[in-house]
Amino acid sequence: MVKYKNTFKHNTNDKYKVKGHAQFKVLYSRKFMAPLRKKRKNEYDANEEARLEKIVFGNPSDIINNLSDDKSKTKTKDDVCEEIRDDNMDDEMNSKDSEDESDQNISILNHSNNTKKEKKKPAWIDEDDYIYTVDLALNSQNHNLPCERPEKLYTTYLENRYKLFVGTPKWAKLEKKEADDLDSNILKHSCHLETPKIKNLPKNVIDIKVLKALNKSTHTEGPIITSVEFHPSSTVALVAGTSGVLSLFEVDGHTNNKLHSMQFKKYPISKAIFMKEGTEILLGSQYYPYYHTYDLMNDKTYKFSLPHRITNMKRYEVSPDGKLIALCGRLGEIYLLHSFTKELVGTFRMNSKCRVLAFTPDSKTLISHGDGSEMYIWDLNTRTCINRAIDDGSLSCTSLAVSPSGQFVATGSAQGVVNLYDMKTVLEDQSPAPLKIWMNLVTSVTSLKFNLTSEILTAASVDKYNAFRMMHLPSFTVFSNFPTLQTNIGMSQTINFSPGSGYLSISNRTGSALLYRLRHYGNY
Repeated sequence: MVKYKNTFKHNTNDKYKVKGHAQFKVLYSRKFMAPLRKKRKNEYDANEEARLEKIVFGNPSDIINNLSDDKSKTKTKDDVCEEIRDDNMDDEMNSKDSEDESDQNISILNHSNNTKKEKKKPAWIDEDDYIYTVDLALNSQNHNLPCERPEKLYTTYLENRYKLFVGTPKWAKLEKKEADDLDSNILKHSCHLETPKIKNLPKNVIDIKVLKALNKSTHTEGPIITSVEFHPSSTVALVAGTSGVLSLFEVDGHTNNKLHSMQFKKYPISKAIFMKEGTEILLGSQYYPYYHTYDLMNDKTYKFSLPHRITNMKRYEVSPDGKLIALCGRLGEIYLLHSFTKELVGTFRMNSKCRVLAFTPDSKTLISHGDGSEMYIWDLNTRTCINRAIDDGSLSCTSLAVSPSGQFVATGSAQGVVNLYDMKTVLEDQSPAPLKIWMNLVTSVTSLKFNLTSEILTAASVDKYNAFRMMHLPSFTVFSNFPTLQTNIGMSQTINFSPGSGYLSISNRTGSALLYRLRHYGNY
């Protein structure tokens, strides 16, 4: 059985193999060995060709019509750019014509040659903005407008819609007003710089910082610092005391380097101030009838004797214009010296002892006060007393100050009362009413000082520890955060502000010239 099956299987395979080979041979011979058939040539048919040409190309007149219709319907970018240029040229020509006509009319009516301002042109033009229409944009968004719009371009539609709901922003306005042009022209030049607007000083709390003392590197000016003055134009301050030493320091609040120092032997300095726009220093003493001047430019000192009957220079003031020096005498006299020649040019006399003096900012009036309750107003042109005003509640005045703005006059009494007056009432009325009365001090008010902006009034007493107050003049209130219980001022001797009110210096009877930074104001 096994042999029979193998034999049968072998015979059947050979049979099918022979049959398949024969069929392949027949198909191959039919495809590749058969003779080629002759192709039939198509006969030329003129009518058929004309019919096809008409279908494909149409008539010549139809081609021209179709081309004209296509040009009206479709536009290329080049065509759009050319149209934009043509439109711009037309607008320019029309604007020029209208300008010429308007100029002629204006010249006829007003005899002037005013011309219109040229509008600014865009820096670049997007060509697609002039192709993308409203219909195409809305169709792509599947959106329809409730009503027809006059805009054809989509960009114009968006601009008008934005202006309708938002409005034109300021930065997008091309035309400027004449006032704006004038301001911009002024600000282009350094000689017409716009002054920065200074914010008003807030009340109740003052932003103040404790800095390194001015004379911390020396402490040779004496146990009592009688004078602290700031230079009017440079960041320099002088410190002088009872030891006869005068020192100059650089004001920076960190190191305060010493620039120069000089010793006046056996001459306790009672007061030292800058004169002649900061080129000279005047030094006076309460013990000697002479004074010294120091020339900063030449680094030289000069000694001058006082005129007859003037025994000392304990209390004196220099006029704001630097021309006069006023001194207090022993029996109510007031002496006027010329600051350049140092000669006596005038003498006033009070009914009581003169203790304090103050010039008005215009250097035309001198105010004096002392024992008693009257303030004497002296006219420096006529050398006469023009008014005697009663200081409210004062029995003896120990300090006097006039604001740099010329608006206020402050007096301090031996009873610790500070009165603030309006300058006009002091000059004109015999019994002026004070604007404000402060009773924060209980001992004699020995120092009063306004800052440059007339926003701060400081008052101090040398008879009590930490007897110092700062008043906010716009609101007539006292700053509550300075001094505090931790503040160590000592016995306040003198007070002074820097020209820009950025620094405040307080000298005391322990040989220190304390320095503070007022952050509301500038650096110096």
